Amino acid sequence: MATGKRTVSLGILGVAEVPTSLVVDALNDHLAMGPEDAEGYFGPSDRYELNLLIPAGEHATSQGVHRVWEWGIRCELPYRVLWDETGNDFTDDVLANVDNPEQDIVIAGDLGKAMVEHLGQAENPLLLLLSTDGQFDEATASAAAAALRESIPCHDLSRALLEVGWQHLPGHEPPQESALEVEADGQTALSVVSDAPDVTLTATEAATVSQSLAEAEAFVGDLTNDLVSRAESLRQTLIHGRSLLAPSKPQDQEADDEKPKKTRLEIFNSETGEWEPAGRGRPPAGVQKRRVPA
Repeated sequence: MATGKRTVSLGILGVAEVPTSLVVDALNDHLAMGPEDAEGYFGPSDRYELNLLIPAGEHATSQGVHRVWEWGIRCELPYRVLWDETGNDFTDDVLANVDNPEQDIVIAGDLGKAMVEHLGQAENPLLLLLSTDGQFDEATASAAAAALRESIPCHDLSRALLEVGWQHLPGHEPPQESALEVEADGQTALSVVSDAPDVTLTATEAATVSQSLAEAEAFVGDLTNDLVSRAESLRQTLIHGRSLLAPSKPQDQEADDEKPKKTRLEIFNSETGEWEPAGRGRPPAGVQKRRVPA
């Protein structure tokens, strides 16, 4: 029975560790999964019919891969296993929970190559990758390069599903889609080969395009890595600003010419927006403080 949903085939590769919260939040949001029930299972996606392809082997079934498998179990997704006939503690879980071992466990020597081949034959494939500080191990990078050559989209789950392009795979070359030519005046130009009308860029123009791409990637990296710290800094600035605008107590209106004999310490309550007596003991770290006439 047709559901009207788009079928998507997900693969996962990488040896990096990744927090469960990141896996759950990124994939649930991206794939429109339903809410979590009392037993910890997620409702089905209202947009996609999902299939999962998991690598199994001593080196292939990393902690991060196991986290994605756990997410798939909580979503009750059907999955198949590519197995190189080696194992570790994580591999046992993956192999033991397939619906039909004879059909759902596929023996493969090169798991990265097998992953790309199976996704290439699947409907709407998507390859998830795991990185450490944006760096892929060589086996994962090679598989990602093979996937991009087959026009299979790749996303780095460790960086909240950042789309992976050739700039993230140093040492791996894209398909030959362009060629350098020398113009009559000796200046190098870049001819772009595609189905669109021919476009020729001078060396200066090509450098400008490359610089803009680098700046765009850096901007995305800043958003991903620095947003949390910048938000906390902004919060502290806002609290300080509110403390300066908070209404004064009546005793602040006393004549400035008379120096008070006693003062008391007040702290700014950022939730109420008012100054309150500090009370006994040391004030909490980081709060706004002031002395007022007692």
